[in-house]
Amino acid sequence: MTKLTHSENFKGLYFALFSVVILLLSVNVPNALAANNDENYLAVTTENANIDLGELEFALTPLTKDELTIEVDAWLAILKARATIVSEAEILVSQKQKKILAAQEISEISAESAILLDKSKNDKAAAKELKEDLEEIKSLAKDIKHKKADKAVDELSKTPESLNQLSKKADVYSEKMQKRRELLIKNLTQLREEKNDALERFQVVLNSWESKGGDGTELHLYANALSGTNVDLTDSDAAWLTIKGWLLSQDGGLRWLANIIKFTLALFFVYVLSRTAGKITDAALNRNSNLSTLLKLFIKVSVRRVILIIGFIVSLTLIEINVAPVLALIGAAGLVVGLALQGTLSNFASGMLILIYRPFDVGDIIEIDGVTGTVHSMTLLSTSIKTFDNQHLVVPNNNIWGTTIVNVTGSRTRRVDLVFGIGYGDDMVKAEKIMLDVVSRHELVLENPAPVVKVNELADSSVNFVCRPWVKTENYLDVYWDITRQVKEEFDKQGVSIPFPQRDVHVHQVAEITEK
Repeated sequence: MTKLTHSENFKGLYFALFSVVILLLSVNVPNALAANNDENYLAVTTENANIDLGELEFALTPLTKDELTIEVDAWLAILKARATIVSEAEILVSQKQKKILAAQEISEISAESAILLDKSKNDKAAAKELKEDLEEIKSLAKDIKHKKADKAVDELSKTPESLNQLSKKADVYSEKMQKRRELLIKNLTQLREEKNDALERFQVVLNSWESKGGDGTELHLYANALSGTNVDLTDSDAAWLTIKGWLLSQDGGLRWLANIIKFTLALFFVYVLSRTAGKITDAALNRNSNLSTLLKLFIKVSVRRVILIIGFIVSLTLIEINVAPVLALIGAAGLVVGLALQGTLSNFASGMLILIYRPFDVGDIIEIDGVTGTVHSMTLLSTSIKTFDNQHLVVPNNNIWGTTIVNVTGSRTRRVDLVFGIGYGDDMVKAEKIMLDVVSRHELVLENPAPVVKVNELADSSVNFVCRPWVKTENYLDVYWDITRQVKEEFDKQGVSIPFPQRDVHVHQVAEITEK
């Protein structure tokens, strides 16, 4: 039994060791294979330097960071080679221009020297000037760096015919060089297009590498330095040919023309979409009678503006503007803007609370800090109030929300509070009946709630009645003015006096006491 137990224990131990070995092999072998694959990996996306951008992105997706590093290096080599070719071509264009200018100057000086040659026989100044011109011709011939030019100058004889012939040869040489230069500029435009194509694909590979952990800061700086086209404005011919070639190139003017057309159409579509969404939102909100006009207007305008803003940002990508840095900048500037606009943000928050809790609406008559008027309009920052004398007041929302708001027209019905006084000698029953008759006859006074006419105060010189009919809010002033006038007229007809303050002055005569 003991041997059997030990045998079983050894079997269990062997099995455990075997499992550990298998586990280690399963972990290390793939890693070793992966490392070996990374070391032997060769760039595959550069086999076709004109690969489609979409296909390039698909090809880069499954690659690891190390593999993408090799791809970046391969595309960097292509980009550098094409940029070098462009630089060499630009140097050649510049050299051709210098030779053309030198040849043109030789032509002009030779023609002038032919004239000076006749004068130099009798004019020492002309002879001196002729000598200087000939030396300058030799110097310019060296700048051209052409054997035939040097030979023509060396064989030059001091005769008008030879100088004129040299002038003609210089003109011919200048024209030939100009044609070659124009051809070179056209080829340079094609070379720039090829460089820009490589740059565009290099940036795609670089972005993919960065997304998987690579640091491409320096490479982005290098790519930005190679972007664009250098135009020498001092050379009008080259500048015009460069600009013309760029305008007619597929990666230049034609490409940007297509981008601008797409951008314009996208903005138009976004505008139409925002208007349509605004109308749909407005129609949907009008079905809900519980929402205030201010809130409906705010929601409709917000929907339109949000669509416009998002659509504009998305449309920027059509003209090849990277919006990610813009959005990052907006986020970073949010804190600074928030601190700088504390008062504005306070008004914004108050405007939101007013829209949510709806203390008033457009068209309501409100009283705020002693100012009474009709709400004309409202934004998230301020409220526009038009007073009864047609003054236009713009009140910050923070001032409105932080004080007592009296909504005069907040209810459908309103009580008219009137006070009428009669003399102490008048009949109170009669006066009360007159007021009740006037109120009951008025067509704008509501039957329910019933009007109230009661003796309210025994004042110093009058017995005061309160007259309180109920009316619709929009009829308040009409009823107030009508009843005041009609009660006065009825009191006068039926002999009820309305006392006014008066003071009785009693004069007492005092006998004058004189001293004797």
